[in-house]
Amino acid sequence: MTSTTAPTGVTRPWPTALVLATAMFLVLFDSLAVATALPHIGEGLGLGPGSLQWVVSLFSLSIGGLLVLGGRLCDLWGRRRMLLTSIALSTAACLLAGLAQGLPLLLTGRTLQGVGAAFAIPAALASAATLFPEEPWHSRVFSIVAASANSAGLAGAVVGGLLTAELGWRWVFLAPVPVGAVALVATYLLVPPDPPRASGSARLDLPGALLATGGLVALIYGVGQFAETSSPRALVPVAIGVALLGVLVVVERRVADPLVKPRVVRSRRLVGSCIAFGAHSAAYAAVVVIGSVYLQDVHGLSAAGAGLVLAPVLLAAMISAVPAGALTRRFGSRVVVAVSLALCAGTLAVVAFNTDSSLAVIMPWLIAWGLSAGPVYVGLTRECIGDAAPEDRGTASALFESTTHVGGAVSIAAYLPLLGAGFGYAGVEFIGVVVVAAGAIATFLILPGPGAPRRQEPVPGR
Repeated sequence: MTSTTAPTGVTRPWPTALVLATAMFLVLFDSLAVATALPHIGEGLGLGPGSLQWVVSLFSLSIGGLLVLGGRLCDLWGRRRMLLTSIALSTAACLLAGLAQGLPLLLTGRTLQGVGAAFAIPAALASAATLFPEEPWHSRVFSIVAASANSAGLAGAVVGGLLTAELGWRWVFLAPVPVGAVALVATYLLVPPDPPRASGSARLDLPGALLATGGLVALIYGVGQFAETSSPRALVPVAIGVALLGVLVVVERRVADPLVKPRVVRSRRLVGSCIAFGAHSAAYAAVVVIGSVYLQDVHGLSAAGAGLVLAPVLLAAMISAVPAGALTRRFGSRVVVAVSLALCAGTLAVVAFNTDSSLAVIMPWLIAWGLSAGPVYVGLTRECIGDAAPEDRGTASALFESTTHVGGAVSIAAYLPLLGAGFGYAGVEFIGVVVVAAGAIATFLILPGPGAPRRQEPVPGR
């Protein structure tokens, strides 16, 4: 198949791929943009820090807690329907938050933004795998989507600050509204309709959905609170979350149509990809979250200044995601991801060794980390989501994306208390080095090689 040949079922491959990328950009833009606007939101609505934290927390909790449910709904209801619904919901939520005159409507808008993102992400990734099943488009579309996801974070950090300074905080929410309206129309016109549902098709496992959502919300909330306060009380919701997820495993073994089918989690490609992505999330937290604290504490930068210093790191990741599709086609996802994670470990180790050095010494290595990180998302999404059966790709996408929310929250919950205990920035960064290096080894050992048969390969030892 040549690069000019349209993928199966898609008459306009480039516009369709850009629609999927736009959906990812739309739902992720405000994840960082709102953080830059928080002080202005507090001034405009007369809110204190205790209330403002929920403007960020409710988005994180709703997206992290509802991803698995969103993935299953995508498989049951249809990828295109979920994509249209999630874009419409995200656009309406942005409008609601931008026009809010008080905290209740603002928090409602932020929660709905998280719900929209939780539904849009698995729908976009599953659509990418299903609509572009053949190479070179199969790898290319994941490169486009990954570049969009990375650029959303960069645009949120930079453009969000500019919008707030020049037009006011409301435009952080209002600016994506016309983008969402255009994306909604483009999705309707370009993304092929979902195939008709078979008679007697599976139904939503409501108890499983409630247990998965409640467990993930409690777990992410608990580890987030522990990272902020280091209070043992924060471990109570963590314990509740773990218990609910444990009950979920028991319940799912007994229902006819489980929320997560056993065949999905038995895939070596999915398990290996989730482990690798979790390790990458730990390194990302060490670079971006701990790096921001380090830049402010050691180098005396403001929060906005630290964001600008880290922006080239995100830009480098976006740039390196572009050729990642071609690299995975040539060398296979296992090699590309394992090498990328190994390079992430090496560059982060150099940063850790030089925490007492000037920014002129550290910045090239941070940028090198970003260049190393870009191919990870491309290779892993292509691997684990493409491996799932078409009717399970929404669930596989959701499980994969959930890894970054849980892994990032757990990493930060470990890093910040260690800093508070005097462990030092170098020590914390080295923990990230060890985790991401272990992820590189696990990737090479668990992910099958390019010649291995696809779909439903058991995890070793199971």
